[in-house]
Amino acid sequence: MAHYRKDAASNRDALFGGGGGGGGGARKAPAARAPAPRSRTSAAAAATSAPSAITTTSTTTIPAPPSVTPGPSAIFAPAGRSSRTSPLSVLTGDAKIAKMAEAEDYRLKAKKAMSRGVFSKPDPISAANFYNRAADAYKMCGENRLERLHRIASGDCQLGQDAYATAAAEYTRAAELAETSDESLERKRKECHKLHLDAANAWAQMGERGRAAESTMKAAFGLIMGEDATKKMDGPALKAVEEAIETFVPDPLNKKRDYRRTGVSAYEGGEQSDEEALQLARQNVICDSYAHETVLKAGVELIKRRHYESALYAHGAGTASLELEGIATVSLSRAYLSEAIVTLAMGDAVAAGRDFADYHLQRTSYLSSRECALEEDLVRACTEMDEEALEEARSRGGPHRSALANLDPAVRGLVMEIRVSGRAGGKKKGVAEGRRVETNAPAAANVGVGAPVAAAVATSKPQPPKKKEGLSGEALVQDTDAGFAEMDDIMNQMGLNDDYEEDDDEIDLT
Repeated sequence: MAHYRKDAASNRDALFGGGGGGGGGARKAPAARAPAPRSRTSAAAAATSAPSAITTTSTTTIPAPPSVTPGPSAIFAPAGRSSRTSPLSVLTGDAKIAKMAEAEDYRLKAKKAMSRGVFSKPDPISAANFYNRAADAYKMCGENRLERLHRIASGDCQLGQDAYATAAAEYTRAAELAETSDESLERKRKECHKLHLDAANAWAQMGERGRAAESTMKAAFGLIMGEDATKKMDGPALKAVEEAIETFVPDPLNKKRDYRRTGVSAYEGGEQSDEEALQLARQNVICDSYAHETVLKAGVELIKRRHYESALYAHGAGTASLELEGIATVSLSRAYLSEAIVTLAMGDAVAAGRDFADYHLQRTSYLSSRECALEEDLVRACTEMDEEALEEARSRGGPHRSALANLDPAVRGLVMEIRVSGRAGGKKKGVAEGRRVETNAPAAANVGVGAPVAAAVATSKPQPPKKKEGLSGEALVQDTDAGFAEMDDIMNQMGLNDDYEEDDDEIDLT
């Protein structure tokens, strides 16, 4: 019985600490025995044997500067989870040499498994397993290129045996390694694009359309890796991004499909009717959980590069995915607001008001949201061209600060650039440029009615009014005639005096 009490007391102390006074059988813990001092010989032996032990060094991947476009794995990393560029422990010294020899042994075994003999045939499954082990060993040694090559070899073997999920995982890991490799920028883009497309192909053959679309989107953004984050995309990259957006939501289901800038929809043309195309689109739309986040992140990246039409196309796809899902509330409200902000940034307040009245207000859950109130104030201010109302609606300390705080930083910055007329971020001509625009009369006459107005406003420099003191009657008449002559010149440039000169002469006012 004594040994039972002793074991119970030990278990209690291990669970709740030894300081508790409860329990009748608690005993005082004996004093801890002081550790024996280490001899100098043992310390010296440990010091000399240190290089042969497993030593590690922490290596960090230098993140891309904010002005440079990062890799796709960083752009589409899930919220709350960092990408795989976290610090890793890399072997050094004799431990690295031993691990490299182990990886080489795995490589030889994989090569032998794929060889054909008199009584044997290639075994891709065993080879893929050995290639995977070799890649893991190279990962511990910090060998990016060798790990990437063995990941690709493992993926090829798995794909040949219809192990699509494993193959896609290997290709994706190889693409992430290509983002941080020491190769040239152009080669990194091509490898990242190709490997993500291979992963998308593997997911598609498995029937995972959502993951296939995500890999396709990553492949598209691999083409612009390393570029300026605010530089506009070239034609092939923008086309790849828009095609990737359609893999999530087909164009027949996207209300903003008319804003697509490149290519044509895969559901247009052919012998099928519009109704058949719509039915096919409903079968291929992706409404998986968090699928809309990938599309909306692509829209944010397009906003950063001032592709407002393509960004609206992406936000329309994200909104359609949430609507077809049928259970989203807060995410859908933010998607509606982001869609309206991009439309207003394009300078189309009429389309923003029509979308607000015809679509957004038709959803009951959106009526009581903070995003609905902000969208209403923004649309009304731009429709009525009220600068003060616009500034009050987007003020950081105004009534809509909570709705603004929940937006993406790029979308929130775009709100601050909205103007009551014109596109966001554009330069104001004439007034904004200090009225330094000068146009001659013949060139202005060929442009139209609006050109003389701009020329007249641009060439007229604002001057402080002069006090007309002490003008005699004759001087006052001359000054008035000069003013009327200047007005006549402006009217003639606008083309408004030619049509009414004869009618004015025929009217007798006496």
